[in-house]
Amino acid sequence: MGWWLLVIFIVLILWIIYSAWPTFWTRVCKHSMQTTGLPDTVSLTFDDGPNPVYTPRLLDELKAQDIKATFFVLSERAQEYREIVERMLEEGHDVQVHGSRHWFVPLLHPFAARMQCVGAARALQASFCVTPHVYRPTWGAANLASLFFVRRSGMRLCTWNVMVGDWRNTEPEELVRRIVGKLENQSIIVLHDSDHTFGAETGAPENVIRAIPAISEAVRSRGLRFVRICDCLGES
Repeated sequence: MGWWLLVIFIVLILWIIYSAWPTFWTRVCKHSMQTTGLPDTVSLTFDDGPNPVYTPRLLDELKAQDIKATFFVLSERAQEYREIVERMLEEGHDVQVHGSRHWFVPLLHPFAARMQCVGAARALQASFCVTPHVYRPTWGAANLASLFFVRRSGMRLCTWNVMVGDWRNTEPEELVRRIVGKLENQSIIVLHDSDHTFGAETGAPENVIRAIPAISEAVRSRGLRFVRICDCLGES
């Protein structure tokens, strides 16, 4: 019985080191980009796309509101819906890395963790002639291997400081109310332009699209301007 307890203890310690601590270090200890770092700015970011149903209509609304956003895309979906990513770039949006697929990174072995960050970045570079420098892990969760590969590649980790549960079917007015309640100078807002991932409710991005005009008004009425994540890094 004593040996089994020792084995369980060792496994628990290894899990904490490899999976739990990196996410705590990244999110709670704030060793990731969680604000823009630029005065009087807000960054509007979208995860999990591209999605053929929602992303084109979201791009329409962003264009109507003259907002340049950052899309953290999944490379396999980006290659499947190339025309959407090409439109993002043509219209001046920033395209960065969310992963190759929507996997839960803390459970991935080192090779798979590398594919989620470095592999996905190289796939986007090869397909769209862009050089992503920022990685936002799916669910904002990392492991020790992903931190190592991101650091070695020279990429930056980016999370957020405004999240409002938009993956659930929530009325646009409520989404805006939640955003306004958390909005600060230099905020990074995370929203989602796809409902295909685990936990997302069907049709939820519809409400995000409908909320964009009010989000734009709320941000600009405070004297803040929208910036892309690449702008925060001094890139164009």
